[in-house]
Amino acid sequence: MSTPPAVLMVELIMSIDRMITSAQNAELRPPEWFADAGDQWAPPVVLGHISQVDELVWLPRIQLMCQAQAAGDPIPEFVWWEPNPAETIANFGGQSLQDVAAIAMSHRTNLLSAVKDLTPTQWQAKAKHDAFGEIDVSALLIQVLTHDEEHRASLV
Repeated sequence: MSTPPAVLMVELIMSIDRMITSAQNAELRPPEWFADAGDQWAPPVVLGHISQVDELVWLPRIQLMCQAQAAGDPIPEFVWWEPNPAETIANFGGQSLQDVAAIAMSHRTNLLSAVKDLTPTQWQAKAKHDAFGEIDVSALLIQVLTHDEEHRASLV
């Protein structure tokens, strides 16, 4: 049994809220904590990465899945892709956590807005992902939440 869309939508907002809270708590740590963490990103960079992935990966892929379904086209095929880490650091490393948190919440809200009005048929739109196999919109959102938690772990 798959997770109901309403639950996934609530989790999308709760997840970004947890991420922001964890980033705020991490930012209270002494600078030495980050120096000892190797290549770990600073909290604004983690949130910036999440916001980029929402905007550049998850949202366009959901749109492509629904467009292909509506047009009767073959299901889209996706490869693993994330924004360039060096560019992410350059874009968000110098910004305040408050500013990046607002960007992250805005992009997550855009993602939520895109899925909140999907029909039951659109929730079943499919794609093939090289790492996840064949997925529908619900399964893609589970990956969004999994990705969030993987990065939130670096903040706690």
